[in-house]
Amino acid sequence: MKNFLKRLNNIEEYLLAFLLPFMCIVIFVSTFLRFTNVFVITWAEELARYCMIWILFVGISAAAKRGEHFCVTAFTMMMPKMVQRVLIVVRIFLMTGFTLFVGRFCIVILKNQMMMGQVTPSLHWPMWCMYTAVLIGTVAMMVRYTLYAVKELRADKSQQ
Repeated sequence: MKNFLKRLNNIEEYLLAFLLPFMCIVIFVSTFLRFTNVFVITWAEELARYCMIWILFVGISAAAKRGEHFCVTAFTMMMPKMVQRVLIVVRIFLMTGFTLFVGRFCIVILKNQMMMGQVTPSLHWPMWCMYTAVLIGTVAMMVRYTLYAVKELRADKSQQ
């Protein structure tokens, strides 16, 4: 399991480290070429949009690795240790419920996209490839939050 998580960390970090500069370069080159009247790259904005979507959903998994969603640290730190443990459990149940809800509807959308054969307007890529980012991000976020909650609960037990 640790080997899997290490690989997941590497994939997330490398993907984020590649996509953000790539997106910026594509937009910069497209804008430069358009304003100098050299060439118009018609698919640049669409590619940048899909890069941003992938950055967003890979990024939610990376943030979940440290439990950085839906947390007000100052509020929880004022509570007694037992209440903090309960809040961790409540938070993991809420996040798991949210990711299951989003993941379920994402699977329905992916099936429909695959059946219809819809493609992106400029790049002509299968549209379901773009929607896969949502499913991957939410599943990874659920795994990350579960592991984070287990780590936090174990840390609280060892401190007592």
